[in-house]
Amino acid sequence: MKIGFAQFSPIFGDKKVNIQKIEELITSIKANIIVLPEMCTTGYMVSARDELKSLAETIRGETVKNISRIAKQNNCCLIFGMPELCGNKIFSTAVAIGPSGILAKHQKSHLFLKEKLLFDKGTTKPTLFKWRGVKIGLGVCYDYMFPEYWRALALKDADLFCNTANFVFDYGFKMMQARSIENGVFSITVNRIGEERGQKFSGGSEIIDNRGRALLKADNFECVSIVDVDIRKSRNKKWNKYNDLLSDRRTDLYF
Repeated sequence: MKIGFAQFSPIFGDKKVNIQKIEELITSIKANIIVLPEMCTTGYMVSARDELKSLAETIRGETVKNISRIAKQNNCCLIFGMPELCGNKIFSTAVAIGPSGILAKHQKSHLFLKEKLLFDKGTTKPTLFKWRGVKIGLGVCYDYMFPEYWRALALKDADLFCNTANFVFDYGFKMMQARSIENGVFSITVNRIGEERGQKFSGGSEIIDNRGRALLKADNFECVSIVDVDIRKSRNKKWNKYNDLLSDRRTDLYF
């Protein structure tokens, strides 16, 4: 299966330009799954709740319709981040879209820094969706820090973790590597690049295999990177002849 990421610098507040950039990057790329950054259709450095609300849309809004069109044109699954308006609440949401429309969504579970003043905590539990026989789990940025979240996905037989991010520190990549190692699952973690309202983002998006090895690692530039993997390797949890990552767990001792 060909999996990958698109790393770029969104323009704050300009959905039209950002969606055009996504289409430009994705068109003609042959891949099954492409992951984009958190909040990539609007930009990230929101200053106030009212400003965030002006950028947010429902999951059935124009942004999702446009990304659905791009996914259909390219016959792939696109996973991207957007501010989701849901009643009076606003979530940083990762949405997975295939050629026929929405496949799944995940509202960011764990809010970081001033996000706690702007966003609402997500309500979606760790959930898998299937795409062309592959079981995929979604996360958003700071979700990386909580192993319980990813273990819940692994226990449901996840083949691939996808984390849409806007990292301001580099911990996220280290943690997602650990999430792949401890669960024996491939992962894609996507950061953005550029500078927005004084905050710099350093890229570094990467794909990690089911043993924690980096298959692809981007620098700090705009790019689309794809790798062909045997995703079935995620289904073998044996670390060696004697050890299995999941069956060796001592749940009788943990809680």
